[in-house]
Amino acid sequence: MRKWKQIGACCLAAVLAVMGPASTAWAGSPEFARTPEEWARLRDNVMEYEELAGLIREYNVSVQKNQLDMNDKKKDDRITSDQNAQYYRDAAYDYRSNISGEDPYSDASNAANANRAEAAADSNVEDIKVYQLTYDQEEANLVASAQSAMVTYFQQKYELESTKSSLELLAAVYQSTLVRQSAGMATQADVLGALESVQSTQTSIDKLTSSIEETRQKLCVMLGWKYNDMPEIREIPAVNMERIAAMNPDTDKEAALSNNYTLKINKRKLENAVGDVTKQTLNRTIASNEQNIGSDVTKCYRAVLQAKAAYDQAGAELALETKNMDTAQRKFDLGSLSRLDYVKQKNAYDTKNIAMKTAELTLFQAVQNYDNAVNGLASAGGL
Repeated sequence: MRKWKQIGACCLAAVLAVMGPASTAWAGSPEFARTPEEWARLRDNVMEYEELAGLIREYNVSVQKNQLDMNDKKKDDRITSDQNAQYYRDAAYDYRSNISGEDPYSDASNAANANRAEAAADSNVEDIKVYQLTYDQEEANLVASAQSAMVTYFQQKYELESTKSSLELLAAVYQSTLVRQSAGMATQADVLGALESVQSTQTSIDKLTSSIEETRQKLCVMLGWKYNDMPEIREIPAVNMERIAAMNPDTDKEAALSNNYTLKINKRKLENAVGDVTKQTLNRTIASNEQNIGSDVTKCYRAVLQAKAAYDQAGAELALETKNMDTAQRKFDLGSLSRLDYVKQKNAYDTKNIAMKTAELTLFQAVQNYDNAVNGLASAGGL
């Protein structure tokens, strides 16, 4: 279960150091930052897709550490780029002050550190806004990672469901092979082959079960639970088809450029830059960023269209298999279809049904990737 007591930044730092991420569940925001209803949803023992961003903001250890680092920078007066450069110059001064002439190795180390600090001061383009944008970007990436992990969790569960259906069929085939062997219609090699298929599929089930648990534990730790907690994990929402219809990569590129974290960071660095070489480098980088962002939005849109086509195809195949299953069910109820043939048809139906669910998840993830790209996470290339 979670702990809900608010603590100060200094205490939180100590807790993070001692307890580690798996045990940390202290909210990163003060109580007044959210309504009581919002806190109640975040603090229950339920994991919902719509809550992922809030859970990352309040309970992810990396986000909390970044908040502490921002507070430290403000306390150290590292607000402007000039102040940040002075911080490095002060560090260089301290290193040079430690050069005593008595220990050649220590003196060389201090001199090297001083040179690096002075170089950092001379080339510094960072200020508190750059740091904040960088941490905002990291938080957004963590949310995207949690979204992807939750989709993966259900994809793995569907794969497990499909594999269990295959195991049911293979077990029926094995039993049928034993009957056929007793009637002299199958060899021992046939029996062993059928048994091997059953055992191999059972091994796949065991591996999938382990993978699902690993994904579940990853989600728990990212979102503030301990790895061995057992929150209820709610289903992924249905795909918003209206959102897909409203997508327009040509106009959305403008929003993607405006929102992109990497681009905003580099533009801010350009504002802080002093040296001509640094300015030229950043201008080239920004131009490359803008081109890459536009390309990535287009790429994400095409992925949505491909996923939508696959989803529609899966739906058509499921509709056909549903008719076949209905026919098989009637024949089986009337006694005109064998148990083995019925299980075969059931497995064919299960396969198409799970393929449909998986295609919907793939489409959901593609839509989310597009939205994330527009909202600031489009790949911009290098910094």
